[in-house]
Amino acid sequence: MKICIENKDRHGLVYDISKILLKYNVNIISMEVIKNTTYLETEALSYKTEQKILSELHELSGIVQIKSIMLMPHNEKYQQMDIVFNTINEGIIITDKNGNIIYINKVAVKILKIPNDDILGQNISKALPFCKLLLKTLQTGKKYLHHEVYAEEYDNHYMVSSQPLLDENNNLYGGVAVIRDMETVRQIYQKITGQPSISFKDIIHQSDIMEKLILSAQHYASSNSTILIRGETGSGKELFARAIHNASPRHDNIFLAINCTAIPDTLLESELFGYEEGTFTGANKGGKLGLFELASGGTLFLDEIGDISSTLQAKLLRVLQEHRVRRIGGNREIPINVRIISATNCNLEQMVKDGLFRQDLYYRLNVIPLYLPPLRERREDIRLLANYLFQSTVNNINTSIKSISQEAFEKLNNYDYPGNVRELSNIIERAINVARGPEITADDIILFNQMPTTNNGSNLNNYSTLNLNEALRSTEKNIIKEAMRKFNSSRKLGAALGLSHTSIIRKMKEYNLNFDKNN
Repeated sequence: MKICIENKDRHGLVYDISKILLKYNVNIISMEVIKNTTYLETEALSYKTEQKILSELHELSGIVQIKSIMLMPHNEKYQQMDIVFNTINEGIIITDKNGNIIYINKVAVKILKIPNDDILGQNISKALPFCKLLLKTLQTGKKYLHHEVYAEEYDNHYMVSSQPLLDENNNLYGGVAVIRDMETVRQIYQKITGQPSISFKDIIHQSDIMEKLILSAQHYASSNSTILIRGETGSGKELFARAIHNASPRHDNIFLAINCTAIPDTLLESELFGYEEGTFTGANKGGKLGLFELASGGTLFLDEIGDISSTLQAKLLRVLQEHRVRRIGGNREIPINVRIISATNCNLEQMVKDGLFRQDLYYRLNVIPLYLPPLRERREDIRLLANYLFQSTVNNINTSIKSISQEAFEKLNNYDYPGNVRELSNIIERAINVARGPEITADDIILFNQMPTTNNGSNLNNYSTLNLNEALRSTEKNIIKEAMRKFNSSRKLGAALGLSHTSIIRKMKEYNLNFDKNN
C-alpha cells in the first residue's frame, strides 16, 4: 500500500498513524513527512485489511484527504534523476562517502563495458579499480577535471572528472564521476575547432584533367589505405584531403590537419604523439592527447611530410605498421584507428635516393598516389576560378565593383601562376582593392613579374626576368648561405631558421652549399 495523507498541522499525527498500523501488525517500509503531508509505504495488504486501515485513518483528527500514489517522493526523485542522467551523453557514477556505488547510468555501463547488476552496492575500489580519480576525490574532498584514463583490461579509453558531494555544513557524504568516451571528446573537439565541411562539389573546375582526378579521388575515399597527395604550393592539396575525408565512411568522425614544417621537431612530436603528465617543464596537468589519438576513427592530414626529421620518420613508420602510439614519457601502447593522408611538393623519390627520406616509410605513405596539376596545366579552369574568387571576395569587402573585364580575363589566362590557386586568389583580391571603376581592368591585374622593385639590398632587382620559383630560390639560397657564416652545424642552422634538420640538409644539397665552402 502506498498512500499520501494530507493533514492539518498537529502534534502526534505520525504516532497515531503508527498505532493503527501496529494494531494490524503491518510493517512500514518507508514514511516521509513533507509540509502537512505524510507519505506512507507498507508491505502488500489484503483488500479487506487495507480498507479497515484506511477507514481508521480517515477518523483521525486533522486528516484532510487520503489518496493512493504510485511512487514515494524519494522514489519519484530517483526516477526523475534516472531519466535525466540517461538522456545525457556522459556516464555518471555516484558513490557514498565510503566509495560504495549507489548509482550508475546506462551510458557509464556502456562506456565501461560492465553489467549494471554486478556493480551496484559494490565498493568502487574493487568493482572499478581503474576509477582511481573518484577514490582520490573521496579521500581529499577535491574535484578533478578532465583526466584521461586508459583501462587496458577492458580496452577502455575515456576522459573522467570527479567532484565531491557536500551537505549544507560542507561535510562530504559522497562523490560523483562524469565519464566521456574518447569518441565524444573527439566530436566536441571537432565542433569547437569549427572545421569547414568540404566536398568534391566545392572544388571549382571544368577541365577534363580535374574531372578525372576528382573521380579517382572519390573512388579512393572508400578505402582505408594511405594517400600521398603531390602538387605544387597552392594547388589545393588540403582541399582534396578534406573532400576525400568527407566522402569516406569516416566522414562523421574528425579530420585533423597539421603542417609538418610549420613547427620545430620537438613540438611536432608532442603534437602528434601527445605526452604524459610531468614529462617536461610546462607540461599540461594530466598530460595531453596527441593528434593521432584525437583523430582516431577519422583522418589525419600530414602536410609537408617531406620535411620531417629522420627520428620522426621512424616513429611515424611504427605507427603506420602497428596502428598504436606511445606518448612521450609514457610506457603504454594506445591503439588507434586513423587514416593517414599526407602531402608534399618535394621530390620524395630523389630524397629516398639521397638518404633523406626512409624508403620503407615512402612505401607506407604512397599506397595511393594522387597528383594535382598546377593551374597552368588546366587553363580552362582559370576563368571559372577567377569569377568564384571575385564573388567570394566582394561579398566580404565594401566595394562597388561588379565584374572582371574581358581584357583582364585574357591577362589572367596568359599567366603561369607559380603560386597556383593561392596566387590567383591574391591577384584577384589585390585587383578589387586597386580598381577605381565598376569593373576590374587589365591594368588592375598586377602579376608577380610586374611588382615594383625594392631598395632593401635584395639582389632580386629585376622581377621581370624571374618567375616566382626562381626568385624564392635565389632569396632562400642567400639566406641559408648568410646563416651558415654564423652557425657551424646543420642542426643549429635549422633551429635558427625554423626548419628541420632534414630540410636543411636537403636544401644545402639542392643549392650545392656546404660549411667548408661557405667558410
